[in-house]
Amino acid sequence: MDMLTDTWRVIEGTTEVSPEEVHMDSRQLGKLDQHFQELISQKKIQAASYLVAHEGKVAAWRSMGALHGTSGEGELQPDSIRKLSSITKAFTSVSIVKLIEDGKLYVDQPVATILEEFNNPMHQGIKLYHLLTHTSGIMPVNGYYNEPYPREWWGAGGMENWIPKVLQGPLVCQPGEAYNYSTVGFALLGEIVTRVSGQRYEEYVKEHILQPLGMNRTFFDVPVELHSEVCTVDERDVERLSDQAWDASLPPRSDSGLYSTLYDMWKFGQMLLNGGSFEGQRILGRKSVELLTRRHLFNVPAYHWGSMIKDKGHALGLDLAIDHLSFESQGTFQLEGSGRSALFVDPVEKLVVVLFVPSVYSWIPESVLGTKQIIWSSLK
Repeated sequence: MDMLTDTWRVIEGTTEVSPEEVHMDSRQLGKLDQHFQELISQKKIQAASYLVAHEGKVAAWRSMGALHGTSGEGELQPDSIRKLSSITKAFTSVSIVKLIEDGKLYVDQPVATILEEFNNPMHQGIKLYHLLTHTSGIMPVNGYYNEPYPREWWGAGGMENWIPKVLQGPLVCQPGEAYNYSTVGFALLGEIVTRVSGQRYEEYVKEHILQPLGMNRTFFDVPVELHSEVCTVDERDVERLSDQAWDASLPPRSDSGLYSTLYDMWKFGQMLLNGGSFEGQRILGRKSVELLTRRHLFNVPAYHWGSMIKDKGHALGLDLAIDHLSFESQGTFQLEGSGRSALFVDPVEKLVVVLFVPSVYSWIPESVLGTKQIIWSSLK
């Protein structure tokens, strides 16, 4: 960091092409560095890194800022590791769709045919489709309704018999009636992957997604020797990294468990953009990717952290751009994780964007919305 100008040096990853070679304006794209430097100097974000790939080629890959928020030490590198948080849900959705294309599940299958806890009048109408689209009515994530005293189902008594715990109490809506972002819904999907595949969820993801794609710096349990390369913003991040013990009595880490890098996440996004394959490795078939990424909710309302959305655009576990005010093309599929990380795939423009904009604040609009505006407006 330059102490006189209060700016961080920009560190470049290895790119395959210049922006111009893939029909992007390098001067417009170059505004990202100053954009992030200003947000860092304003202490809205701790650091920033981004990867932009167009037409299948990485055209920009850079980082700046502090690696560790608690100490201010280290520099965020282009290949630093960061917790993906809710972007993990995309891997869960891909896993479910893989099992669908293998004939082991079907998208409107009642969950009660797999998890016996659903075999009751309240829950027997819930289908895989409802879990994948956050329309099951099962308990939304804590704070979703800005409630002052959210219910902590993981509290006293440990997590044994966790499925009945998350099903306690009434549904917040009837299945399919409204979108209510449910983290535990994706924990249940991870349990379904385990039971149907015969492999623990985490092992299924490793064998069927991470290893074929060569995502060698993506982990549920980051090796101890790589802990110093993980970007952390607060003590909770540090503690969570060190406390990685997991056993069969705990819910699968299918809602928020993965750590990864920009480059590894590009491989995942590019695979989806390519119709299910990357560098000769087939993860899904073309029709399976279409099922995963096309719009499934129409005129379904969502409360969404205080925003009363009348028509929530959603695929299967992936958000969709449907707002005519967005810079992204209609049908761009995306996910963000708290902390904050983001993946955007625009199939119209053949664009994949991955961001790490770590911050102690839950949401800084400029770090995501402003960033997208700069990137998409650089397309020629």
